[in-house]
Amino acid sequence: MTMNSVLTRIIRNLTFSAMSALVSSVVAQENSLGQFDGHGDVGSPKHSGSASYDAATQEYAISGAGSNMWYRADEFQFVWKKMKGDFILRTRVEFVGKGTDPHRKVGWMVRPNLEPDAPYADCAEHGDGLTSLQFRRAKGTNTEQIALTITNADVLQFERKGSTYIFSAARYGETFVSSQVTNMDLGDEVYAGLFICSHRADAVEKATFRDVRIIRPVKQGFTPYRDYIGSVLEILEVHTGKLSRIYESTQPFEAPNWTHDGGALIYNISGR
Repeated sequence: MTMNSVLTRIIRNLTFSAMSALVSSVVAQENSLGQFDGHGDVGSPKHSGSASYDAATQEYAISGAGSNMWYRADEFQFVWKKMKGDFILRTRVEFVGKGTDPHRKVGWMVRPNLEPDAPYADCAEHGDGLTSLQFRRAKGTNTEQIALTITNADVLQFERKGSTYIFSAARYGETFVSSQVTNMDLGDEVYAGLFICSHRADAVEKATFRDVRIIRPVKQGFTPYRDYIGSVLEILEVHTGKLSRIYESTQPFEAPNWTHDGGALIYNISGR
């Protein structure tokens, strides 16, 4: 076995998912916020929020207050990364505890700046199960909303294609339900990330985000087996749905083969 081979032991009831299709993931940064650049309160919530990343479990714990994310201005806790171009954001999420307001909300947010009245597009899961695509088209204008037909979703995917934002939601293991908003010009460089809002000034809500993925679609003209975008090796625990990223490379993973004793898989990298 060469130095360019990846050898990973398999635990019973685990399966591999090699994500080397037509997408590439942003490499996670080794810092306290994992894949993100920063966090903080947008607007002036009565209580400060917090955010942390557990590298062992690959989960984000986020808390925040804020009277609302609606009308002409917002208050919420935001964990963000500056991004340009098209991207796909995906996570599994759940509130911690019963909460105090049915309109508390969590999800993905994209906005051009951190001003409370900035235009934005987000995908939100509410405390009462409402699942919706929300957006403010211009600075200081009212928020609009498109409610999805699904409720109580825990898998949230938010995709940007130019000026179109596509929200796909599902209960884990079920089919996505989608909606979109078009002609949303938020500029090329945006703040993209996770948010939480308590919808009650005196309350602080908490949520756990896992399986957080920031994905870059391939560029136009991409030709498989001629162009390469790298790969990510993950372990999926089939009984619980827990997904763990264990290795990634800018080179392609190929030809997985079991060892003779069935105790390990060998992955080639770039044909070696």
